[in-house]
Amino acid sequence: MTQAAISSHAPARSARRGLAAILASTMLSGTFALIPGLAHADQAAPEPAPQPAGNTALGEIVVTATHKSESLQKVPISLQAFDAAKLEQNHVASFADYANMLPSVSFETLGPGRSEPFFRGISVSGGQASTVGMYLDDMPITSTGNNPEVHIYDVERVEALSGPQGTLFGASSLAGTIRIITAKPKFDKIEAGMDVQVDKFGKGHAGGTVEGFVNLPITSNLAIRLMAFYDKTGGYINNTHGVYHYQSVPITIDNAALVQNAYNPDEEYGGRASLSWEVAPDWTITPEITYQYLNAQGSYNFDPRVGDLAVHDYSPTYLKDHWYQAELAIHGHIGDFDVVSATGYFSRTNSNANDYTYYSVTYDQLVAAGKVGNYYSNFTDKNGNFINPTQQYFGHEHDTKFTQETRLSTPRSWPVQVTLGGFYQYQGLAYDDDYYIPGLSTALNTGVPDTYPPFSPALNGVYSTDVYYLVEENRHFKDGAAFAEGNVTITPTLKATGGIRYFVSDNGTYGFAGTWSSADNAAKATQANGTPGCWNEDPGVLYGKFIHPTRLSCINTNTQYHQTGQTHKLSLTWQFEPSKMVYATYSTGFRPGGGNRLANAGPYKADTLANFELGWKTTWGNTLRWNGAVYYEKWKGIQYVVIPAGTQGAGVTVNAGDARVYGIETDVEWKPVNGLTLSANGAYNDARLTSNFCDLVSNKDLELLPTCSTYGVDLAAAKGTRLPRQPRFKTNATARYDFPAGATRAFLQGQILHQSGSTSDLDVSNDALLGDTEGFTTFNFSAGTTIRGVSIEAFIENAFDSRGILSKNTFCSIQYCSGSSRSYPTKPQFFGLKAAFKY
Repeated sequence: MTQAAISSHAPARSARRGLAAILASTMLSGTFALIPGLAHADQAAPEPAPQPAGNTALGEIVVTATHKSESLQKVPISLQAFDAAKLEQNHVASFADYANMLPSVSFETLGPGRSEPFFRGISVSGGQASTVGMYLDDMPITSTGNNPEVHIYDVERVEALSGPQGTLFGASSLAGTIRIITAKPKFDKIEAGMDVQVDKFGKGHAGGTVEGFVNLPITSNLAIRLMAFYDKTGGYINNTHGVYHYQSVPITIDNAALVQNAYNPDEEYGGRASLSWEVAPDWTITPEITYQYLNAQGSYNFDPRVGDLAVHDYSPTYLKDHWYQAELAIHGHIGDFDVVSATGYFSRTNSNANDYTYYSVTYDQLVAAGKVGNYYSNFTDKNGNFINPTQQYFGHEHDTKFTQETRLSTPRSWPVQVTLGGFYQYQGLAYDDDYYIPGLSTALNTGVPDTYPPFSPALNGVYSTDVYYLVEENRHFKDGAAFAEGNVTITPTLKATGGIRYFVSDNGTYGFAGTWSSADNAAKATQANGTPGCWNEDPGVLYGKFIHPTRLSCINTNTQYHQTGQTHKLSLTWQFEPSKMVYATYSTGFRPGGGNRLANAGPYKADTLANFELGWKTTWGNTLRWNGAVYYEKWKGIQYVVIPAGTQGAGVTVNAGDARVYGIETDVEWKPVNGLTLSANGAYNDARLTSNFCDLVSNKDLELLPTCSTYGVDLAAAKGTRLPRQPRFKTNATARYDFPAGATRAFLQGQILHQSGSTSDLDVSNDALLGDTEGFTTFNFSAGTTIRGVSIEAFIENAFDSRGILSKNTFCSIQYCSGSSRSYPTKPQFFGLKAAFKY
C-alpha cells in the first residue's frame, strides 16, 4: 500500500506463543502468591487515605515534559496528559485508543504496528523521518510509518506535547512529541493488580485480555516491578468470495480457499521488568526492559465496493512484530545539581505479508488497454503455458537503535535555572522487500522488447527466488546534539524561558531496489567486487541470470546526507494569579534531509517548522480547569513523496513548498457537584499551502519545476490547498458520575467523539482520484461498581456502529491503483466486560 510496507521475523509457532502466554501468567500468579509472605517489607508510613470518589476537587497531574517533575498547570507549553486513572476509565490499551482522544492528533495506519501520528495538520507523508517523536520513558522509539504498538497497562501517564519540541527532544519532534511514561518501582509498599476482560466486536468475533503487575520492595533501597499481559482481539473484516478473470492472459483467480469471516484477529503478549536501586542517598539506578510480540492477521482496511467491512483477498496477509527496549536510567545529585543519564537499546524484527493482487489487476488492465508493455503480466514457462501473474508481498525488517542522553540541571533555588544536555543516537535498519510472483523463476519472459532473447526475469532474493521487484537495503541514521534550556524569574509573576539545540545529522541508504532491468543496467548496478552490472549477459543462460550470491551483493543505491543546524525556543510566562497563567512561545523544529536513490533526483533538504503560540492554563475554585492555546505555524520545505510514472512504484522525495497552520486547541474539566465530572477537549486546524506545489520537470528530470500555474500541465497543488489527513475539527466530551450503591460505589460514563472530514493527498489530482473522508461521530458508554475490592465494569464503544473512515490507501501509486483503494475505519461497535483487582 502507499504507506511503507513493513517486515519481520519468521512466523512464530503456535506452541511457542502458547508457552509465552503460560509463562507470563505463571510469573504473575506466582508473584502474587508471594505477597502475604512479603507483607513485612511494607514498613513505610501509610499514605494518606484517598479522597472519596464523590469529592469535587480536581486532582493534580504531574508531568515531566520539560525533563523535570512539575504540575501540568505550571508548564508553559500546550500539553495534554492522561494519567493512569483517565487511561483506565477510557479503556486505553493501544496507540489508536489514546490518539483518538487527542484533539490535535491525526494519524494514518494500516493496522496495529503500522501507524504514524501527525500533530496540528503537519501531516504530509514523506522523507525518511517522522514529524512526531515517540518516546517510551526517556528513550525514542520512533519508526517512520510503523511505530511499535506499546501496550498501555501499568502506565503512569501518556503525554502529548503539541508543536515543535526541537530543543529538548530533537529531530523527530518537528510537529510534536508523544511520551509513554511507565510506572516505576516503589521502595515503600507492595502493589499488585490483575485485570481480566472479555470482549467482542458487534459484527465480528470475541476476544479477551489478561493483564497483571506487581511491585515488590526487596530492601529499603531496592525494589522490583513486573508487568505482563496477553491480549487476543477478535476480527471484524470479512474476506468474502471473489473471482477475477485476467484480461491480458487466460488466467482466472479464485479466493475460495481464503474466505473467512472476521479474518483480521490479532494476538499480543509481552511484559516489562524494572528494578530501582538507591545505591547512595540521592542516587538511583533503574534498569528496565520491555518486550512485546504482535501477530496481526488479515487486512484492517476494507473495500466499500465489496461491502461493509469486507474485502476480496487472494493471498495471506499478516504482520508478525516483536521488539524489546532495554533502558538504564541513572538519577542523582552532585551537590545541588540534578544529574540524569539515560542509555537505551532498542531492537525490533518484523515480517509482513500482503495480498498484492490489485497491483497485478491494475497492470493487467493497463496491458489489455495497450498502455504498458505485456512484460507486466505475460509470463510463460518453457512449454508456453501462462503463469499466474498475481503478485504477493513479503517484507522482513530488522531495526536497532542505540541512544545515550545526559542532562545536568541547576538547583531550583537559583534565580536562573538551566538544563544542559548531550544526545547521541545511532539507528540501523535492514530492509528486505520481495514483490514476488509464485513460479516466476520458471518463467521465460518473451514480452520484453525484441532486442532481448527469452529469459527468466526473476530475481533471487534472500526470502524468495520468484521476486519481480526487490528491495534490499541497509539504512543508517546518526544524530548528535548539545542542548540547553533555562528560565529566569523577571518578577515574582513573570518568567522567561529560552532554549537552543545544536545538532548534527548523518543518514544514508546502501543496497538494491528494482526489477531485472535495474540489475541489467551496468551504469547503475555494481556487483560486490566492483564489476558493472548484476545480470548474466550470456544468451544461453535462461534462468538465474541475477548475479546475487548473498545479500547486498548487487548495489544500485548508495546515498549519503550530512547536515548541521540549530533549533530555538523563547517563551514568556505571566502567572498573574497562583492558579492562572498565560504564556507566549516561539519554538522551532526540524526534520533531516536525505538522498534519493532514483537517478536524476538530487537530495531533498530538511524541512523546518516555526511555531508562534499564545496559551493559557487556569484553575477556578479547584473545581474547574480550563487550558488552551491559539497558534500559527510556518512549515518550510515540506518533504513529500512523488511517484513518477515508469519508475515501477519507486518514489522520490522532494521539498514541495511551504505551508501554514492556523489553529486553536483547548481542554476543560469541571466537577460541578459531588460525583459528577464533565470533561471535553477540541481542536480546530486550518492547514494549507502558502506556495504552489509544482510537478516534476519530467520523468527523466526528477526535480520540481521552479514555477507553475496550471493543473494537468505543470501544477500539482496550488497555493491554498489543504494539507491532507488532518480533520479541521476534532473533539471529544465525557460525562462521568460516581455515586454510592449500597455498601459500595458505582459509576456511569458516557462519551462522544467527533471529527470532521479530511483530504487524502496533497496532489490535487491524486486526491480527486482517492476521494476525501467524511466527518463522523461515535458514542461510548460504560458502567460499573466495586464489590469487595474487585471492580466490575461493562462497556460499549462506538455504540451505534458509526462507520467513520480515518484514511484511504492504495496498493500502488494513486494514479494507477485508486480504483482498488481501501478504507481504514474507526473501531466498529465493540463491547465487553472487565473485572479488576488492585492490592
